Amino acid sequence: MKNYELLVDRIAKSSGLSREEVVLKVEAKKAKLSGLISKEGAAQIIAAELGISFEEEDLKISELIGGLRKVNVIGKVMNIFPIREFEKNDRKGRVANFILADETGSTRVVLWDTNHIGLIEDGRIKVGDVVEIRNGSTRDSEIHLSSFGELKKSKIVMNAIKNAPAVSEGTLEEARQGMSVKVRGVVVQVFQPRFYFVCPTCNKKVVASDDGKFKCAEHGKIEKKDKAILNFVLDDGTESMRVVMFSDQIKALVPEEDLADEVKSAAFRDEFIGTEIYLSGRVNRNQLFNNLEIVASGIERVDVEKLITELDGKD
Repeated sequence: MKNYELLVDRIAKSSGLSREEVVLKVEAKKAKLSGLISKEGAAQIIAAELGISFEEEDLKISELIGGLRKVNVIGKVMNIFPIREFEKNDRKGRVANFILADETGSTRVVLWDTNHIGLIEDGRIKVGDVVEIRNGSTRDSEIHLSSFGELKKSKIVMNAIKNAPAVSEGTLEEARQGMSVKVRGVVVQVFQPRFYFVCPTCNKKVVASDDGKFKCAEHGKIEKKDKAILNFVLDDGTESMRVVMFSDQIKALVPEEDLADEVKSAAFRDEFIGTEIYLSGRVNRNQLFNNLEIVASGIERVDVEKLITELDGKD
């Protein structure tokens, strides 16, 4: 539905038609084809019949939808991740990732071509640069750039940047890998919390040494600090999905040290089941179980009384 709504908005903008007129055309096309095509497919046909092509347009990050084959975007590089090597089907290669942002949101850009990766590697493109991307493709909300695409620095100045993912407010049924979502649902299952150990100075993960002590790669032997991971299942009436929460988000629900106490932890889990919450986060694919899950970035309990007051105010 997110793709469909964006398509309708863009067709209306490019054609000069009202949004209602575009929707009527889409419904008529869908009916003419006896319902054998989705609304999104019908919208694509209407766009073609109106002579509208999105392939030459510069899109805003909030306008990106999955499945586009020729994407043009201008944005500022906000973060660059280490270049990784991979091996798949007896083929070795490298891949680079960076976060691109404009005034509407941010997204991840994935580089597969050695020439593009070289721009990052030798510093010709760095954090803070405004870049132009031509002929990219989208997979969910990410931009992927192969050797057929173009990446170059831009002379455009961008100041009003929104360095946060373009969030889709919808349902769990509509969630797709790579999307940043905000949903409202009920907690239906809570799992036993797990813990990992970090350095108290840099908060990086530590490993146990032979003498039973813990060692940080940067600070040597240290007294470990416990960090919790909380997993639960959220159901919004359309679908249920596993949610992963780390320390920073857990603190919004319960003191982290309570989860290490067996009695307090059990009491929290019993109380949390059945709670209605607003959840924001990124949809990832769990490689072990090959299913989608949400890595939480924010959580808020639904205040029913506040909600009723707001609804009364709209009457």
